[in-house]
Amino acid sequence: MIELILVYCLSADTKSCVEKRLPMEDFPTPAACTMGAQMRAQEYLADHPKYMLKSWRCEVNVPHQDPA
Repeated sequence: MIELILVYCLSADTKSCVEKRLPMEDFPTPAACTMGAQMRAQEYLADHPKYMLKSWRCEVNVPHQDPA
């Protein structure tokens, strides 16, 4: 399974960040995930204008781990 991980921070407080994990079923390869990342990031920003994109990455078969 390929997931796109987007890290967004509040524009007013760059230390207040959230990580969004999006399954990328429409993009079955890491290269396709990379190419689709910008479109998905822009969609989130359009719905959440107070945030800015800090970083992103595509992960293949990496289980989600909650911070301890």
